[in-house]
Amino acid sequence: MNQDIDLESLIYRDSTDVNPKKGDLLIAEPLLDQPYFKRSVVLLLEEDENKGKIGLTLNIPTPVTLQDLFPEWTAGKKVRVFSGGPVESDRLFMLHTLGDYFDGAMEVAPGLYVGADLNQVMDYIQNEENLEGKLRFFLGYSGWAKDQLCTEILNHSWALTHPEDKGDALVGRGNEYWRREVEKLGKDYRSWLLIPQNPEEN
Repeated sequence: MNQDIDLESLIYRDSTDVNPKKGDLLIAEPLLDQPYFKRSVVLLLEEDENKGKIGLTLNIPTPVTLQDLFPEWTAGKKVRVFSGGPVESDRLFMLHTLGDYFDGAMEVAPGLYVGADLNQVMDYIQNEENLEGKLRFFLGYSGWAKDQLCTEILNHSWALTHPEDKGDALVGRGNEYWRREVEKLGKDYRSWLLIPQNPEEN
C-alpha cells in the first residue's frame, strides 16, 4: 500500500525551547529562500528597547572588502566583509575573538566580542597575515520585532541552538558553514543535509 511521505515531519522538529537569547545561534531551515537568510547562521547579540531581537548573520560573504569602504587603506583589500543582515546595510560591525586586546571590547557570547578602537584594529590587520577565526566584519544586521522571532521558530524557519563553544564562529563561510552547524544539531536534523542547496536543479 502506497503511503504519502510526510516531508514536513522529516524536515522539521518540534521546538522544545522557544526562548531565543543573547549568544544563541539560529540555523536557517534548508528551504528558507529569503535573500539575506538562505542557508544562514545568525548569532543573537541582544534585545532592543522594544523587546525585539538583534543578531548578525555569520556566514554570508559579500564582494566588498574593507578597502572598498576605506579606499586609502590598502591593507583592507585582504579583508572580506560579510552580510550581517538587511537592516542598516550601510553600517559596519565587527566580531572578534581577541578579548581585551582592543580597547572598548565587550563580550557578547563566550569568546566572542564586539567593539574596538578602530586604529588598533587597523594596526592589527596591517601586521597580521592570518585573520581567519580572529575577526570578521559585517555590513548591516538582522532584526526581529517583539515575538516575531519566536513565531518564526515555531513555524520551523529556524533551528535554535545554545552552543557553549563558539570557537569556530568566525571560521568558514557559505553553505559549508551552514552544513557544519546543522551537523552539530544531531541526528534529528540529518534530513536537512539531504536537501540540495538549489532544489530546482535536482
